[in-house]
Amino acid sequence: MLNLKGLTIKNFMSIGNVTQSVNFTSNDLVLVLGENLDLGGNDNRNGVGKSTIVNALSYALYGSALTNIKKDNLINKTNMKNMLVTLTFEINGIDYRIERGRKPGIFKFIKDGVEKDTDEDESQGEGRFTQLEIERTIGISHSMFKHILALNKIGRASCRE
Repeated sequence: MLNLKGLTIKNFMSIGNVTQSVNFTSNDLVLVLGENLDLGGNDNRNGVGKSTIVNALSYALYGSALTNIKKDNLINKTNMKNMLVTLTFEINGIDYRIERGRKPGIFKFIKDGVEKDTDEDESQGEGRFTQLEIERTIGISHSMFKHILALNKIGRASCRE
């Protein structure tokens, strides 16, 4: 069983240069409420980063968001570089970490503290063999991941293929 532990996000979509993190190890209910601090926000909760968390999770696991957003458009528009998403999880007592980013391109898959070596060019965080290894390890395709989320959380229209 896949047990998510933590997600850290930096310069990804609406998340800026200050790293934000989500701890998934608590058994407590977590409520994510966005706060619009922009002028004229008027308590509007749209566009403040709630869905960014789910898109970051998708990006960490699969290298793309839930929708067809171009990869360079995932980088925070203010900073335009150093985007990094890190996911830690556990399966059957084995700890894993995925680090994925753009500008510069980063893609690491780490099992029990040892980076998986795939003998391929991993430029721009898009290593095909490493991605196949991740999907084999977690046992779920990106398509299935999107369908599960579409049925359980995010507005159905935004997650359709």
